[in-house]
Amino acid sequence: MSQTLFLVLVIPLALLLLGTVLLEGNQGRLPVWLESLSRHQGWIWNGGIGLIIALSLLRFLLGR
Repeated sequence: MSQTLFLVLVIPLALLLLGTVLLEGNQGRLPVWLESLSRHQGWIWNGGIGLIIALSLLRFLLGR
Protein backbone atom coordinates (compact mmCIF):
# COMPACT_ATOMS: atom_id res chain seq x y z
CA MET A 1 0.00 0.00 0.00
CA SER A 2 2.72 2.49 0.90
CA GLN A 3 4.67 1.76 -2.29
CA THR A 4 1.58 2.44 -4.37
CA LEU A 5 0.96 5.73 -2.58
CA PHE A 6 4.59 6.66 -3.14
CA LEU A 7 4.34 5.97 -6.86
CA VAL A 8 0.99 7.67 -7.28
CA LEU A 9 1.64 10.79 -5.21
CA VAL A 10 5.32 11.49 -4.69
CA ILE A 11 6.81 10.75 -8.12
CA PRO A 12 4.42 12.98 -10.12
CA LEU A 13 4.76 15.71 -7.50
CA ALA A 14 8.56 15.49 -7.71
CA LEU A 15 8.42 15.72 -11.52
CA LEU A 16 6.13 18.74 -11.29
CA LEU A 17 8.42 20.49 -8.81
CA LEU A 18 11.50 19.68 -10.91
CA GLY A 19 9.83 21.13 -14.00
CA THR A 20 8.83 24.26 -12.09
CA VAL A 21 12.37 24.74 -10.79
CA LEU A 22 13.79 24.33 -14.31
CA LEU A 23 11.38 26.91 -15.74
CA GLU A 24 11.99 29.37 -12.91
CA GLY A 25 15.74 28.97 -13.25
CA ASN A 26 15.58 29.86 -16.94
CA GLN A 27 13.22 32.86 -16.48
CA GLY A 28 10.30 31.01 -18.05
CA ARG A 29 12.24 29.71 -21.05
CA LEU A 30 12.47 26.01 -21.70
CA PRO A 31 15.88 24.30 -21.52
CA VAL A 32 17.62 23.96 -24.90
CA TRP A 33 17.01 20.22 -25.19
CA LEU A 34 13.30 20.73 -24.47
CA GLU A 35 12.98 23.67 -26.89
CA SER A 36 14.16 21.42 -29.70
CA LEU A 37 11.45 18.92 -28.78
CA SER A 38 8.79 21.62 -28.62
CA ARG A 39 9.23 22.25 -32.35
CA HIS A 40 7.89 18.75 -32.90
CA GLN A 41 4.81 18.55 -30.72
CA GLY A 42 4.26 14.87 -31.51
CA TRP A 43 7.54 14.02 -29.76
CA ILE A 44 6.42 15.65 -26.54
CA TRP A 45 3.09 13.83 -26.68
CA ASN A 46 4.75 10.48 -27.42
CA GLY A 47 7.33 11.09 -24.70
CA GLY A 48 4.58 11.77 -22.16
CA ILE A 49 2.72 8.62 -23.14
CA GLY A 50 5.99 6.68 -22.94
CA LEU A 51 6.60 8.08 -19.46
CA ILE A 52 3.13 7.00 -18.35
CA ILE A 53 3.72 3.50 -19.71
CA ALA A 54 7.17 3.28 -18.10
CA LEU A 55 5.87 4.41 -14.71
CA SER A 56 2.98 1.95 -14.95
CA LEU A 57 5.43 -0.85 -15.74
CA LEU A 58 7.57 0.19 -12.77
CA ARG A 59 4.51 0.13 -10.54
CA PHE A 60 3.59 -3.32 -11.83
CA LEU A 61 7.11 -4.69 -11.27
CA LEU A 62 7.34 -3.25 -7.76
CA GLY A 63 3.95 -4.69 -6.93
CA ARG A 64 5.07 -8.22 -7.77
